[in-house]
Amino acid sequence: MKKRMSGFPLACAMICATATLAPAAFAATETIPVTGALTTSELTGTVTVVDQERRMLTIQTPEGTFEVIHVPDQVTRLDQVKIGNKLTINQTDAVVVDLQKGPGTGSVSVTKETVTERAPGNKPGGTIVNTMTRSGRVEAVDKANSTVTVRGPTQTQTYTVRDPALLNSVVPGDGVVLTYMHVLRGEVKFR
Repeated sequence: MKKRMSGFPLACAMICATATLAPAAFAATETIPVTGALTTSELTGTVTVVDQERRMLTIQTPEGTFEVIHVPDQVTRLDQVKIGNKLTINQTDAVVVDLQKGPGTGSVSVTKETVTERAPGNKPGGTIVNTMTRSGRVEAVDKANSTVTVRGPTQTQTYTVRDPALLNSVVPGDGVVLTYMHVLRGEVKFR
């Protein structure tokens, strides 16, 4: 399984995180990216078992190991995957933390969205994008201890800030938005 870092999808995630604001609110709101991270992995192998009832596939990797994969319900062409097919799955996880300042910021909420896109052609394949956005409000800033307290949808937590200079622009009432994206892309190649 290979892992690599990339900035392009992270930039896309940052754009997606700010695109959900209403145009009028966006004009009066300043969004400041605080931090972000991205990991990508790839799994490739030959299908050795197809269990449609339990929605499981077993593949043998080029290194000879076996991997069991749970197939999400959004995959509609599992019945077309056969023993001997080559399967490639790419998984990307991105997280972006933004600080929002201005009127209307500081709401507390959680939103989730799943988007599925089927790949064109007769071979099973496509992309599933799960996005979760958690919005919170800054309750307290302690510059002496480099901490910020954020009220989220389910609890209030205090976080230590690695770069104390970031706290110079944070005040109680500011909004904090954490966007997490899980992108799963799969492709089956027939023998």
